[in-house]
Amino acid sequence: MVIDDKFYVGGARDRQIIRMVRGIRRFHKVRYVPGVFVVTLPLFDDGILEIYELNELRQKVYRDMENSIHIVGAAPSRVQAIWLVRDIIDDIYRKTGDVDVKGFFDAEV
Repeated sequence: MVIDDKFYVGGARDRQIIRMVRGIRRFHKVRYVPGVFVVTLPLFDDGILEIYELNELRQKVYRDMENSIHIVGAAPSRVQAIWLVRDIIDDIYRKTGDVDVKGFFDAEV
């Protein structure tokens, strides 16, 4: 898993942000990380951004593709993750005039 330098956080208080980032970084060292939804670049080239509950990434199909999982944001609930996706796309459109999300994050890395 790669955490992007331009990491977005949605709908969280300071303590929640610290807990979410710590949970993502310690993902392989702990058994379960509650209440973290991550926004990733598309894993299967079928969209703009994807939302996953962090513990879902423990499944074999995701473990096999671990190096291609590019996390660009996190939120404490699925609804807030949906709002975060909207905010990310709005931000990219304002900065570039386009919605090439993958190109935006590749340029940032």
